Amino acid sequence: MTKVLKLLGGGWLAAVLGVVLFAASGALGATTVSAESPPNPPARFVGSVKVDGAAPAAGTLIEARIGSATCGATTVFMAGGEARYAVDSPALDPGASPNCGVDGAVVSFYIGGKKANETGTWANYQLNTVNLTYTTPTQTATPKPPTTGNNVASTGSSSASWLYAALGLGALAFGVGGATVARRSR
Repeated sequence: MTKVLKLLGGGWLAAVLGVVLFAASGALGATTVSAESPPNPPARFVGSVKVDGAAPAAGTLIEARIGSATCGATTVFMAGGEARYAVDSPALDPGASPNCGVDGAVVSFYIGGKKANETGTWANYQLNTVNLTYTTPTQTATPKPPTTGNNVASTGSSSASWLYAALGLGALAFGVGGATVARRSR
């Protein structure tokens, strides 16, 4: 060791070299650590699923969407006779696809492609319980106007009136023409 110190020109040069090497190793180590830091964890959503008040079939697709991006998908599974789901929605990461959640983002859910009645709020620091439901909209019947008397006259169009008028005029003309011919032949 003393031969190395003498070769380097004394103790102060060795000390400076040691400090430089130590600092360089620390800088290189910090770069390696930041490159290997884990991504933000996803937000996890769990809950029950009902469609028109009944459990959907196991395997029904559940999607979590933020805006128009699908930010997690899973299927319905049965647990204790109840339809349930569990889906992870990834955090916002510019290098990832999909690039999804930020704290407080609204998460819409779709059950078999149909938008659920409920939404959730993206938060990756807690378990988010959202029980999903979908109710098929009911169609309201358009009432028909009441009909009275002769349905032909009430449901006929104006073109039918023209037809009757034309036939009547034709018959009248034919009759008048026939009467005129009969008078002349006498």
